Amino acid sequence: MLRLRAAAWEDGYAVVESDGTLFMIRPPYRQVNKDEVTDADLEAAVSKHGFSAADQPFADWAALIEHLKRRLMEERKGRVPDTARIKKLVERAPAHLVPSFLDRIETELLLRKQWRAANGVLAHLLRNPAVRQDAGLLDRVSALLERAELEDDAGTSPLKKKIPSADPDAERIARHIREDRQVMPMGSAA
Repeated sequence: MLRLRAAAWEDGYAVVESDGTLFMIRPPYRQVNKDEVTDADLEAAVSKHGFSAADQPFADWAALIEHLKRRLMEERKGRVPDTARIKKLVERAPAHLVPSFLDRIETELLLRKQWRAANGVLAHLLRNPAVRQDAGLLDRVSALLERAELEDDAGTSPLKKKIPSADPDAERIARHIREDRQVMPMGSAA
């Protein structure tokens, strides 16, 4: 028996309990989009990240997913995604969920050449304390930033398109972040 414990209806994310284990699931609802989470993650999802608490049983995964898809479609009718809320979720995501964001960036955004979207999510991940404190995550975010820069099919990075006066060598910046493990220069203020 499955039990829906919390959901972010407008995003399709849900926390589900199955045989005493909690999982975070998200669209598209596939096995690769199912991450084990803790009770603390469930509590944070409801108290900090805007999930609605739930306590609804389902006979099987098919019934649960059908319910989630139906609710997602109802919520999204005529609505534009709340980008501020999405940014906030990315900036506060626990370390064990960040790899799933990075996987999606690689498999969805970069493969579709959506450089601006990839860079936007990656920039918000750099603000996430869990990423800044984990050398492996910081390396991966930096490598993806560098890859997005290198793969930009127009030869002009999205950062340069948005801010013409931006540093002309975004690849160098990504490499600096990866090598020095710091996002902003450190030192005394003058």
